[in-house]
Amino acid sequence: MALEVFNGTSIPREFATAPMEYLWAKWKVLSATGELTLQRLTEGSSYPLRAHLSLLASFGDDFVHLTVGETAQRASDENPSGKRLSQSDALTREFADIYRRAAQTLKPAFVRFTSAHAQAGVIWQRLILPVAVPDGPVLLAVYSEPVNHSLEVFEHLFRTAAEAMIVASPIANDVGHTVDGWVLMMNDRARECLHFTGNIGNLRLSDLPQFRDIAIWGRLYAPKGAAATPLTTAQFDLELMRFPHAFGVRLRQKAGFAADAGPLAPALADVAPAIMAPAAP
Repeated sequence: MALEVFNGTSIPREFATAPMEYLWAKWKVLSATGELTLQRLTEGSSYPLRAHLSLLASFGDDFVHLTVGETAQRASDENPSGKRLSQSDALTREFADIYRRAAQTLKPAFVRFTSAHAQAGVIWQRLILPVAVPDGPVLLAVYSEPVNHSLEVFEHLFRTAAEAMIVASPIANDVGHTVDGWVLMMNDRARECLHFTGNIGNLRLSDLPQFRDIAIWGRLYAPKGAAATPLTTAQFDLELMRFPHAFGVRLRQKAGFAADAGPLAPALADVAPAIMAPAAP
């Protein structure tokens, strides 16, 4: 496991999330006014904190997990409720020094970490807030959440890809052939090739002049091994890509057509409707 620890007075701005900023700010206010209790810290929030929060109590040089939220459990792939920190899995024990420091100094800590349990591309963030109990143990309110940057990376790579691509949700007829599609994504290159500058909200493939005469896009979910018939228009050769709940269209311009040649005529007489695979008997 890799750990990155921040001890200070604020969460690094580039890592802050709204629930964490809320808890951190509230902890500082309650601590400064002498009103810091676990109940005051966690009550009255519109954020779903319970699933992300774990509560630990100091126990000599160790800690005991009093409660562990469902989301926090996924970080270690176990439910350590009722266990001492020293009895928990290796991932949880990695935090022993950080927890001890927070309990001794009564200052928060912010941690980013990865682990073998984590899904690829996921980083976990953990905010550790100490709460002193008069004549009692130090309580640690620990807020944990996973952060996945894959979506924003994939969206950027799709949008800026050199190849023109569209992703659509199938609109099928009663025999399972896709006759149209709701456009979900269109990258910058596809917009250039199609001379489309509008909003894709409520846009169908058939609304695009270049695809208007395509009556059928094929049977996207035909049995494996079924042959696919190439789909073509006057300007493009089209490659269809199958996804679990959508399909992609990769556009390749034919020789003699330039990307900046201007809008195409609305009707394309040379469209060749094709079926990617015959319907299953």
